[in-house]
Amino acid sequence: MVESPEVMPIQHPLIFVWPEALVFWTVLFWVYLMEGRQIQRRRAVSGGYEGSDKYSGLFISIGSSLLQLGAVALAYYQPASMGEENLRTVFYVGIVITLSGTFLRMHCWKMLGEFFTHTVTIASNHQVINIGAYRFLRHPAYLGGWLNLIGLGLIMGNFASLALISIGGFFLFHYRITVEEQALQSALGEQYTRFMQTRKRLIPFVY
Repeated sequence: MVESPEVMPIQHPLIFVWPEALVFWTVLFWVYLMEGRQIQRRRAVSGGYEGSDKYSGLFISIGSSLLQLGAVALAYYQPASMGEENLRTVFYVGIVITLSGTFLRMHCWKMLGEFFTHTVTIASNHQVINIGAYRFLRHPAYLGGWLNLIGLGLIMGNFASLALISIGGFFLFHYRITVEEQALQSALGEQYTRFMQTRKRLIPFVY
């Protein structure tokens, strides 16, 4: 009787295991490249972190980096808490969600055009954008960013990683949205108030 070879338990998150590591790091590089290029394009017209921004841009930048590092650390401690038999399926679901979040953000950058900035910045000719994804949500670009984080949590294959990055990410974007809406309502008045009354902030039909 021929014994089946023993299956070695997964000892590291799949982001360090071939071939998933190649997929993950390629996707991560592309996501950061797209984000970096867009920020660089609009840096000249983006305001500082003080003032209307209330340091929300810095808060998201530092906070999301810490959440990502925390998610990786938790997954490294327990790399297969979602079950080894589900790990690769969950990994690729996370990859799809991450890509979807970035594609949504790219769509929003196109819809916002000249009004996209990485800090809360009110232009002299600012106006409400209500086309594309903005017909359904007030802040679809932040939904895209949140999906990026949720996708990473799934990629880690760890329940604690997913909880940390999903809940932490929600509060990061909640703060940014609150700051941004205060600035826009102050600048645009009734026009933005009507916009706020007709669509949810971040999650369709929920919030």
